[in-house]
Amino acid sequence: MLTESFVAASVTANKPVAHASASLKDVGIFLHELQPQSTFRHGYKKSSCRPGCVAISDSHIFAAQADKAVVNVYSRERGNQEATVPFPERIFSLAYAQGAAILVLGTEGGKLILWEVATGRLTTSSASHLQAVSSLCLTPENEYILSGSADSSIHVWSLLKLVSFLQPTGTFGSEDPSHSPVQTFSGHRGAITAISCGHSRINTNYGVSASDDGTCYIWNIESCQTLRTLLLPSVAVSVTMDPADRAIYFGCNDGRIQSFDILRHTVNDKVSLTTSSHIPPIQLLAKDSWVASSEEIGAANCLTLSYDGTSLLSGHQNGVIIRWDVAKHRISNEITNLGQPVTNIEMLEPEGFPNKSKPKYTITNVVKPNLELTSSRENGTCGLPAKYNLHVKIDARRPSEEDNLFSQAILGHGFPTSLQDDALRSLAVGSQGTAPSLDGSQLGKGERLEDEVFQLKQQIAVLRNAEQKREERRLAKMMVQEDIDVQKRKAYFEAKKNGEDGDLAMKKFEEKKALLERQSDEDDMDVQMDVT
Repeated sequence: MLTESFVAASVTANKPVAHASASLKDVGIFLHELQPQSTFRHGYKKSSCRPGCVAISDSHIFAAQADKAVVNVYSRERGNQEATVPFPERIFSLAYAQGAAILVLGTEGGKLILWEVATGRLTTSSASHLQAVSSLCLTPENEYILSGSADSSIHVWSLLKLVSFLQPTGTFGSEDPSHSPVQTFSGHRGAITAISCGHSRINTNYGVSASDDGTCYIWNIESCQTLRTLLLPSVAVSVTMDPADRAIYFGCNDGRIQSFDILRHTVNDKVSLTTSSHIPPIQLLAKDSWVASSEEIGAANCLTLSYDGTSLLSGHQNGVIIRWDVAKHRISNEITNLGQPVTNIEMLEPEGFPNKSKPKYTITNVVKPNLELTSSRENGTCGLPAKYNLHVKIDARRPSEEDNLFSQAILGHGFPTSLQDDALRSLAVGSQGTAPSLDGSQLGKGERLEDEVFQLKQQIAVLRNAEQKREERRLAKMMVQEDIDVQKRKAYFEAKKNGEDGDLAMKKFEEKKALLERQSDEDDMDVQMDVT
């Protein structure tokens, strides 16, 4: 059975709810099961986060605190707080690169900090934003980082260049080009409120960004070229993409959910999202938005979609988490109320898939930032610092019995013994002209299989011949029946012309037709007996 859960985080803005249980006291991050049973599972205490300040890996939860320049690290396996990591300035956004084990932090000063959680190495970008980095997004294969700020700019960074050990050569005093953005999208005129991107390959992938002036842009990530302009009826403060990139969902500051069907509008416009044609802005109407039952729920600060994309979860300012039916565009149910403004929500990967591939390594404990690695410029002959160590648990994978010989030959160390024996046996047969000696049981089994195959071929040939004969007799019977019908009609009209009984004239032809049917049935029975 599949189990689907999500993680939600809140910011401490109100007094604790009076009816809250002791287990929920001081809890700021909530692990909640969505299905098959909607229930609270675990709580992580002493956390208060702004929107976009929670990132989740396979083993840990990272939460940048709203009132301090620290990031709390929680272990998902042990269910407790593992570390508190201080930083020189406050963190306003987080994003985690799963395949690279790198935590990306957006700072108050407009810079990016990249923390390799398995080595402790820190890398800092240039301060390209004029204000705090309020939104972060990573492309699916971790090629680029998208960062948005209140200065209305969105920068595209190369993750590989930011963490590279190679130091480019340049003139004295020039800025390091590897620590600068590779592209900048400057279509917005207001503060960036939310950023997301699609799930396709980078050469066709696009970003979705919203600003506080009610506009949203869909743009190509590699070229930063605008593809669509959306005009929203209210300000979008959160955005998420359908798993198949079919639709975009916006959480607005008035609590509504606005959706944009990409496929429907693309077909109507007769223009692909990959083209650069200039089309007018698309106005999304307020009457098409998904409206909550009450206006007191507040802004939809965060959104996430279920694994199959049929349910949308939204976290609101008054602490409520709502589940929406995507197909019907309405509320399914209210999942829970955290009592504090919900600022972050993220759906976890479902558990219970059969034959699910496990990660090749596990980070049991994060490595706190190592300032020596950050300041070191001596990378030695191999290009790596002498104190650069990787702290992970490598999961050795043993080939299962279900793996075939081909997979073992490709993935294993050398060719399997059984595959080598078969190859040597084949070579021996080719050179000697005789098969290698086999024991009596193997020979007897092979002979029996050959006999069974021969008998089956004979039966198939008999059935094929019988079917061919039956088809030939059926066609001959149809031709005779047509001749009888023609003669019967001629006899009828001749009898009527001569003033005689037409039905009596047709009677002998009907008897011929009945006799033909009986003979056909007898022939079919004879063929059936021959087959059996």
